[in-house]
Amino acid sequence: MGLSAEKLSERERLILNAIVESFVRNAVPVGSRYLSKKSGMEMSAATIRNVMMDLEERGYVTQPHTSAGRMPTDKGYRFYVDSLMLVEMLSEQEKQHILEQLRRDSLGVDTILDAASQVLARVSSQLGVVLSPRFYQGIFEKIELVPIAEKKILMALTIKSGLVRTIVMEVAAEVSREVLEKTARVINERLHGLSLQEIKQSLEQRMRHAGDANPELIERIVGSADLLFSEDGRRGLHFGGTNNIVSQPEFTDHQQLAKVLNLLENREILIHLFEQGDNSEKISITIGDENRDELIKHCSLITASYNLGHISGTLGVLGPTRIRYSKMVALVDYMAKILTEVLEKNRTTPVG
Repeated sequence: MGLSAEKLSERERLILNAIVESFVRNAVPVGSRYLSKKSGMEMSAATIRNVMMDLEERGYVTQPHTSAGRMPTDKGYRFYVDSLMLVEMLSEQEKQHILEQLRRDSLGVDTILDAASQVLARVSSQLGVVLSPRFYQGIFEKIELVPIAEKKILMALTIKSGLVRTIVMEVAAEVSREVLEKTARVINERLHGLSLQEIKQSLEQRMRHAGDANPELIERIVGSADLLFSEDGRRGLHFGGTNNIVSQPEFTDHQQLAKVLNLLENREILIHLFEQGDNSEKISITIGDENRDELIKHCSLITASYNLGHISGTLGVLGPTRIRYSKMVALVDYMAKILTEVLEKNRTTPVG
């Protein structure tokens, strides 16, 4: 049974909600007297204290020491997110700031993604991360072959999203522009509209008996299939707001700080974390121990997918479990929609 399906009384729900929102705001364990005075509850401190004890027994809150108030556990945050949270609205000023940063004229895709990570960091006051789309998910549009030296040819592969991958090939003898154009035309006729994954698996077969195409070029292109049509390990990772996350109260603990610094220095881990949100059609929220990697079991991750033509990438924010979930969900959702819109208008901008 999921946490959202567990039954809490109206009183328990009210007090758990108040504990979460107060702790998120102030980073201080919440006491019963504070709630009875500050939250407008028509309950005595003693009643609130009894409910807090029940919530603690059921694992929704914890008490760091006997004289302290309560703070949410991962289970408490999960129930809050699934059953209690009211998603905030971004202010018009925040929306305008996002639009201004992403809708600049003549920005390339990489520049837009980098700007998006910085905006996420600024508005969230956490770590903002944008993972570029997976190139190999794309649909083939065309290959262009351009002579750049006597025995060197630039091969540019364009997919329908507008992204471009280039490699330089060396050939045994100079090839005329006319032969290059004929070879490119044959390739484009045979591969047009196929996914890069399909092409990688069947390129050699599809390029047999290539007619007017230059045999040496075809052989070199078939031999370069893994490089051209696969994920190349350089998937773009853009992030900003390192100072935001290390300055959180949670990371005054040296062990926790060491973990988050290790995370920030290891791009492969960050990429893997955000790849888990690829192709998700909704907001994904992973809290504390729900994360598989030990380095972020004290953090929460809120992600969403954005689209660039036929392919998708992931963006989101990473912060302590005491993150402002109601604001982060609104921010990540809005950013994904706006980034998709902006990239759609910039689809023809090539990226190396």
